[in-house]
Amino acid sequence: RSVANLPYMAAVCDICGKVLRSASAEAMAAHKRESQSCTRVKTKGASGEVARLEEKLRAVIEAGRRLAAHGGAYDVVEANTKERGEVEAALKAARSSTKAEKARVKELAQQSMSAAGWTSALLQGEENRFAKADEGAVESQLAAATVGLVSSAAFREKREELEAAAGAKREREACQAAEAAAAQQARKRAKKREREKQ
Repeated sequence: RSVANLPYMAAVCDICGKVLRSASAEAMAAHKRESQSCTRVKTKGASGEVARLEEKLRAVIEAGRRLAAHGGAYDVVEANTKERGEVEAALKAARSSTKAEKARVKELAQQSMSAAGWTSALLQGEENRFAKADEGAVESQLAAATVGLVSSAAFREKREELEAAAGAKREREACQAAEAAAAQQARKRAKKREREKQ
């Protein structure tokens, strides 16, 4: 319900947002004390901008009530009314943009989770969105070796065995690479000596 459409003496609870018939402090205190439903309403997905504008609108309305109760100057009352209209318009725009953003996010989520989207991505060759296990990786070997019910000790033992084998393989490959590099250097030195002899 728009705050601009409230009866003059009505008040809005700052905790739950309920419209009270009386704007007196006693009525507000009684509502907060006795009402079981007076709990803070969290607007699902409300942005900080919406919350800030709602707080500003409450402050402007309260200032307008004080002006009306204590008799403010005409130009001050008019400025308050104008500011209230501007804040209400900004709040309405912020809420609609939040709704539009939620709708865009929801639509994107539906598109990304649809079977048709995944199938077309696969057919177009977008296979990089799917994780592939490295065939020689310790984790894939461990998964293949420990199918079914396996005790934690057997699982740990198998993991250590596979990690040791992978470490030995890396060392062998490093030694072979070092030997190949040394042989390459020896060949280069031999060629260089032959050129120097000629």
